[in-house]
Amino acid sequence: MKGRVFQSATLEDVEVECTHCGVTMTPHLGSGCRVRYFRCASCHRWVSSAYAEVFRADAKVRRNPMRAESGHTAFERAKDRLERWLASAEEQDPHVVLGVSPLDPPELIRVRYRELALANHPDRGGSAEKMRELNLAYERILQHRERRGAESVQAGSLRALAAH
Repeated sequence: MKGRVFQSATLEDVEVECTHCGVTMTPHLGSGCRVRYFRCASCHRWVSSAYAEVFRADAKVRRNPMRAESGHTAFERAKDRLERWLASAEEQDPHVVLGVSPLDPPELIRVRYRELALANHPDRGGSAEKMRELNLAYERILQHRERRGAESVQAGSLRALAAH
């Protein structure tokens, strides 16, 4: 009887998905580096590349058909999404709008707001849109500080009650 040609040489670019829970299994190299093992992080099942029939028969695992693109392309797409998310988060940060740090004291933030308000006021040649943006940013910072102050007072009173 002739030996079967196993897919261990071609399994380097294969992504295996567990059919029990649908999670992509993580690959691990065996001690001889000819056999690859796949482990499901969710249900903790293992499968070996030496059982090529398993991949063909769709018995506990299956080959992922969406593996047409390389890992680098998927990484680049994820990186682009993360960079877009970070950029939008920075645009929404009121501290960035005023050019101050969240750790700056309230007096410094107020002085910076007044400087920018005088420079960008519509009566002094600035735009109304920029002034609205500055006002909104300053209000958001004040509301956040008030909320944080109220939470710290509340936490202090809870600690005082717990001490008694």
